[in-house]
Amino acid sequence: MKKTLIVALVVVMMITATLGLTGCTQNLKMGKEMLKYKSQLDAVVQLDAGTVDAVVIDSVMAGYYAATGDYAGKIAIVPNLVLAQEEYGIAGRKEDKAFMSKINEALIGLTALGMVDEIAEEYGLTESLAIKDDAEDTYADATDNSWEAIKTSGKVVIGITIFAPIAYYNGEQTVENLVGFDIELAKSAIAYINTAYELDLAIEFAIIDWNSKEALLENGTIDLVWNGMTITPQLASDMCISIPYLYNKQVAVVAADKVGEYSDIASFADAVIGVEAGSAGEGVVADK
Repeated sequence: MKKTLIVALVVVMMITATLGLTGCTQNLKMGKEMLKYKSQLDAVVQLDAGTVDAVVIDSVMAGYYAATGDYAGKIAIVPNLVLAQEEYGIAGRKEDKAFMSKINEALIGLTALGMVDEIAEEYGLTESLAIKDDAEDTYADATDNSWEAIKTSGKVVIGITIFAPIAYYNGEQTVENLVGFDIELAKSAIAYINTAYELDLAIEFAIIDWNSKEALLENGTIDLVWNGMTITPQLASDMCISIPYLYNKQVAVVAADKVGEYSDIASFADAVIGVEAGSAGEGVVADK
């Protein structure tokens, strides 16, 4: 009997690892149970599989997957239910203000040149743009050594996760095939900096566990988190964050044939809800 139980436990652990499931939470603001996954895309996959009744994810991503690719017509955003209004920012180590100043400078400069609008139009995000014509570099006066450190290293390592249209593979799952709004914006920003300062900084993209982004910044594995990161008071306190560059919302997504069953938070009372661990969606569901 003991051997049978051990085998069963191992099988459950293997299935959990395959799904990317990282934990559950009770006593929620929304739903009866929350299942946490390694990425928003993992959560969408499990919604399609019927493992969860709904997912709470970024509207930027939800709109793309509800209308494009394998999930078009199979999943739908619950209408007229905005769970949170947000802004995206790029994050660096808390002390790296001089380097972030250069990122801000690039974002403002690319906006003035119309290049941010061009990239946004390509990925259907024109209406989500948040960079204003009068945007100011909040770290323009920074004097720390982070910019000199980046110049010395000769590269910028950017942490991302896979979710369209922010960052995804166009074909084979290799770094060379990464595309998306944030991918193209990051490449353009580093190119802008290289031109402005006569440098040849390389750019590297690293697929990360979103729940470990703070630790990866702090231990130097990555230099930036540039991946549709919602600016929260906690993250703003713990990190150095760029000017906002995109607007976003947290929305509920369900199977298309069940969208009529949901209208407000109360209608999810008996639902199992999937989220990305460490995401703004988790915070909404858990009311954190």
